[in-house]
Amino acid sequence: PKLEELYLQNNSISNLAGLENVPELRKVNLRGNRMEKFEEETAELPSLAYLNLRENRVTSKEEIKKLFQYPVLKDLNFLENPISQEENNYLLHEILILNPKLERLNKVDVSQNLLQESIY
Repeated sequence: PKLEELYLQNNSISNLAGLENVPELRKVNLRGNRMEKFEEETAELPSLAYLNLRENRVTSKEEIKKLFQYPVLKDLNFLENPISQEENNYLLHEILILNPKLERLNKVDVSQNLLQESIY
């Protein structure tokens, strides 16, 4: 059996170490942990499409940008992190410019109009 979904809410987790052993993961929920920074090269998760980092400690776009090494990441949530205190609409546009492949960002469906607004 392949592990495709992993729910690790509220476990004081501060890094992605160990996830490299489950490359079939498609969905990871790390809500309510202590994630703050990500390694330049995080665990290889070629199937990761959904990542929930809500209620963690992420402070910068540079850290979010490191997550875009996951080739099929389509749904990312980092609400209720220090970074999400920034002007939310502006931040969404900036993140979409960095990764226009996202289909859902912070629980907002990415429409073609929103994507075009961000890029242009």
